Amino acid sequence: MFWIGLFLAGVLLSVMDAAPLAMAVFPVPVAVLWARGRRGAAAVAALCGAFSVLAGQLVIALAAADPGTVAMLGAGAFILAAATLAVAGLGAPLGEMTRRGHSFGQCVAVLALAMFALAALETALFWDESRQAWTVMINQRIAQMEQGAGGTSPYGDPMRWFDTHLPYLVFGVYFAGMLLAATLQVAAAFRWLRNGADAADSPPPVGKFKLMRPPETLVWLAIAAALLGLADYQWPSDTLRFLSWNTGAALAAVYWLNGVGIALCAMEAFGMRAGTAWGVLGLMLLFGLHNGLAVIGLFDTWFDQRLGAQRLAAAWRDRNKDDGPQGPEE
Repeated sequence: MFWIGLFLAGVLLSVMDAAPLAMAVFPVPVAVLWARGRRGAAAVAALCGAFSVLAGQLVIALAAADPGTVAMLGAGAFILAAATLAVAGLGAPLGEMTRRGHSFGQCVAVLALAMFALAALETALFWDESRQAWTVMINQRIAQMEQGAGGTSPYGDPMRWFDTHLPYLVFGVYFAGMLLAATLQVAAAFRWLRNGADAADSPPPVGKFKLMRPPETLVWLAIAAALLGLADYQWPSDTLRFLSWNTGAALAAVYWLNGVGIALCAMEAFGMRAGTAWGVLGLMLLFGLHNGLAVIGLFDTWFDQRLGAQRLAAAWRDRNKDDGPQGPEE
């Protein structure tokens, strides 16, 4: 049933035009099976992912009425299946790192960089097609928002600005997306390994998301990106802008995730349940109050804010204990 469900999930996501989501799902079972020493089963899971995406894409291609469209979609299906196999195969090094006791953050870093390398290589090799696809997608989204709003959308101009400056941001945005995807994948794999029926078959994973912290030396890259940005402002250069903006976007995602972890630790230190803490973060995202988390994550380089939150919560509890109701005096 496991294999049938895995295959059908890939087919369904592919048919629903969510093949990238299917590609993101399959590294998780591959990693879990590899960490438990079932390498043959891990290879089968990767192949299952590729063939399920291929089957879903072929269904879409065969449903097209135009023979030319059928041929184009059919050729694209095999390319997408190969990409799915490559991404699913990244679950093997993730499983090996988990088995060897590498931390949550180390697993996320390796997986994110590997997926980013694949995406960046594809974008660089097929830049013209990728650039056109982004422009079409952005214009379609703007048209949908303006149609829904019955006029001009407030998000239209920022999206057009992003499209105009796409070369200076797209690789940073890709890395941010891969980092978020890798974090979810590692979290799912770690949870599966800890709580699955065969949890005793592999060493327990090391670390948790809320304790994941970027290396302190990364701040020098942030300083370098800022200096390159200042140089581009003074002496405009496409090269300087490409390096500074893309690096800045990537690092913003790194420090934002660190800020999320700090916020979770702080809320839990004050006695908030994990579900409630995630709900508060969801509301912050909904109302656009989450951008400051990147700043919090950056300043964690110099001040361990998780430890600071624990100390503050302990002092707050001690104060409340001292200010509690006193017994009658004798």
